[in-house]
Amino acid sequence: MILEVVALLSLSLLSASSNPQVATEPGWLDFSRVPERGVQLIGQDAHRMVPEGDAKSGWSFENGVLTASSGWDSMITPEAYGDFRMHVEFNVNAVSSGKRETHGNSGVYIQQRYELQILDSFGVGVDDYQAWDCGSLYRLKKPDQLAARATGEWQSYDIVFRAARFTDDVKSEDARVTVFHNGRLIHDDVALARKTGAGKAEGPEPLPIKLQGHHNQVRFRDTWVEALDLRVMPTVLPGDPRRVGRALPIPGEVFGVGGRTAFVVGSHVADFPSGSKPWVWYAPTLPRLPGPEEAWMFKRLSVRGVAVAGVDVGESYGSPAGLKAYDEFYGYMTEVRGFSKTPVLLARSRGGLMAYGWATLHPESVAGVAGIYPVCDIASFPGVEAAAPAFGLSAAELEAELAAHNPMERLEGLAAARVPILHIHGD
Repeated sequence: MILEVVALLSLSLLSASSNPQVATEPGWLDFSRVPERGVQLIGQDAHRMVPEGDAKSGWSFENGVLTASSGWDSMITPEAYGDFRMHVEFNVNAVSSGKRETHGNSGVYIQQRYELQILDSFGVGVDDYQAWDCGSLYRLKKPDQLAARATGEWQSYDIVFRAARFTDDVKSEDARVTVFHNGRLIHDDVALARKTGAGKAEGPEPLPIKLQGHHNQVRFRDTWVEALDLRVMPTVLPGDPRRVGRALPIPGEVFGVGGRTAFVVGSHVADFPSGSKPWVWYAPTLPRLPGPEEAWMFKRLSVRGVAVAGVDVGESYGSPAGLKAYDEFYGYMTEVRGFSKTPVLLARSRGGLMAYGWATLHPESVAGVAGIYPVCDIASFPGVEAAAPAFGLSAAELEAELAAHNPMERLEGLAAARVPILHIHGD
């Protein structure tokens, strides 16, 4: 298969210079109105939340808005829930000083066990976004796309939750959750392997849903919940506009990995057993790449059962930050999606710095490298001065360390591993 992929890529380059279940009810993932069986937790005239502990609550309610106290006390639903769907609207408070993780801090504790973080994370870039920022499953997973709004603006979480299943008090299935943040899909049927942070221990019993008090006067309004009994999680269909959006040369799937946009195309990969699904790792993935000019190549790979996938690491030029994101993407593709542990890397232009940068660190994980006029020298493109910020260095510092970062200086490992290489240059 490796030789077939390389051979097919050669022809293409010459020309190119989960187990889903569909929700049974139409519009079931529409959270725009309270369902008939729903319970309004916070409404215009009243709320149903109660203090979590025995101490007097410092929360206040006025004009349809429930405001957290400035202390450390939380509110919970009066009823316990197993499976459910929920709509929450919140508004983070502005904090002028202190650590970022103390700004607008609150959270929705699903079953008092799993925290969906609330925080003032507006303006935080992808590289700095942490698994404790807004929309994160606390210290478990960052959101697939960043959707936080500024302080003073109302935001929303729409949540579908399927509780963990237990047999004889032994967990047989992880809890699962799908979350939309401000109408954008940030967690798509994610398994929760454990409770988060200060959450209660996992168990078979349903528990209330908590709005956390964390010394921040975060505000809540228009919140409802509907109890469910889910055999399976509903599917957000591939064409749903709430998914991470981008155009692809041929039909495929767009998703998020670590807050970065990723894609995969190739309709026949399911025919291969897990762990052996062949794939080509395309670089660079940018808002306009891969482009329509690559449709011819992608189609020919797809009909042979070879998928093409990539992740957007921005203009990282093979920097450590970009390569770390590549590590995360590789782990997702191989461990979560079951693709082969030895993809063929396809580097177009500046993608050479990215693909070769990763390949030189992991020669044992590379079946081959193909390049369409690939860049292999930072000094030639984009130039040391332009690339330096991506490395967190000055131009002089990057110039002094160029041999440690330039792919053309670091090919010995690929040669020793006898990794085949094909480059196409010319008009």
